[in-house]
Amino acid sequence: MKLRRTFLKSVLAAFAISAVMPTIGQAKDPLPVVATFSILGDMVSQVGGDHIALTTLVGHDGDAHVYQPTPADARAVSKASVLFVNGLEFEGWIDRLVDASGFKGTRIIATKGIDPIPFEEEGDHDEHGEHAEHGFEWAGVFDLAAGTYKWSFAKVDGDYADPAMKMVVLQSGDIEAAEEKAEALLEADSSDTRRDNDVLVAQDTAYTLTFDKSKDMTVFSVDIKKSGKYAFFTEHMPFEFEANEHFFKDLAGKDVEPIAQEPDTGHHGHGHHHHGTFDPHAWQSVQNAIVYINNITSALSEADPANADTYKQNSEAYIAKLKEVEAEISAAVKALPESSRTVVTSHDAFGYFEKSYGLAFKAPTGISTESEASAADVAKLINQIREEGITAVFVENIADNRLLEQISSETGAQIGGTLYSDALSAPDGPAATYLEMMRYNSQTLSQALGS
Repeated sequence: MKLRRTFLKSVLAAFAISAVMPTIGQAKDPLPVVATFSILGDMVSQVGGDHIALTTLVGHDGDAHVYQPTPADARAVSKASVLFVNGLEFEGWIDRLVDASGFKGTRIIATKGIDPIPFEEEGDHDEHGEHAEHGFEWAGVFDLAAGTYKWSFAKVDGDYADPAMKMVVLQSGDIEAAEEKAEALLEADSSDTRRDNDVLVAQDTAYTLTFDKSKDMTVFSVDIKKSGKYAFFTEHMPFEFEANEHFFKDLAGKDVEPIAQEPDTGHHGHGHHHHGTFDPHAWQSVQNAIVYINNITSALSEADPANADTYKQNSEAYIAKLKEVEAEISAAVKALPESSRTVVTSHDAFGYFEKSYGLAFKAPTGISTESEASAADVAKLINQIREEGITAVFVENIADNRLLEQISSETGAQIGGTLYSDALSAPDGPAATYLEMMRYNSQTLSQALGS
């Protein structure tokens, strides 16, 4: 009997210990990571698998060139242990987002070690393809009736991006016409300081807006003395202005929307995002994708050494699949006649594909979807299509394709299909993963050019 009681006590003690102590090998919470856009997010997921909790900022069919981050993005970045970015200045908004989020983790540039293509190899895009830098990050024109309005600046994930920022308010209905004056005022040494609940008016002096750190929202009154159009120029982007409500309202609480703004928040806006010296679309070469994967694997293994072996195994299996796809692409291009290897697309996103596989890509606009084609560039491309007998042009899933459709109409070249350049398709689409995207693009090109 005594032996039985002793045994029972031992079992109960062991059970009690097991109830409060973690089981050996028990799974811990997945590593929180963020990837900036869908193609990179898929690569990270292929290596990380179930051991990571992945947030992708710019989703399927999204255009990272003109993307505007949200407060939700800032919250996701603030909680991430690892932030994966493409680099090569592809994500022109990322530094601002990181600053606003208070990110304390590790930022990984996935293109590290890749030999980038300089813009010089891509033609003369600097003449027409990129906007110049400006002394402001956002400008908006509002058509306002006389009266008082409220402009609010919200904390992002518990803090303001900066303790203060400058703003200019001018009576003007055109951003370009007013921007030179606005920039001079923003860059001037003198300004008027305003704090929570202070009043702003249209004037030829910049305001320095100081935020109240004790409040979740700092609000300024805007007094419009005369009905008309007014241009607002700010140092920061609007995603930092609003949390649960719109940043500009009338006294009745109704949202007041701009009639024009730069950067345009629409899908095809023309903003002030400015690329650097190199073409950022490095993923369009499968050999480069292997470099991406190796960088991702190293980063996840360092951040989560307990699962390093799994990350390595996932990486090796995925690289084997990448090599299979690259062989398919090379064979498909090799089978095309030499006279049928010129491709016309919406924007210059395929320089690395061209360099790796031997096709020639032409586009009416530059490296970024923000680029604007000049009439001379379009005319030159139309002449080339006619002279070389190019029979097909290709639209993109992220680009405004009206110009390509016009070129197709004027030259008789058919729309050969849709190429996935900077973003994956929806999960039920033909390019839901990077492997599917590269295979689908190759097949689309091969079928159109080889017919």
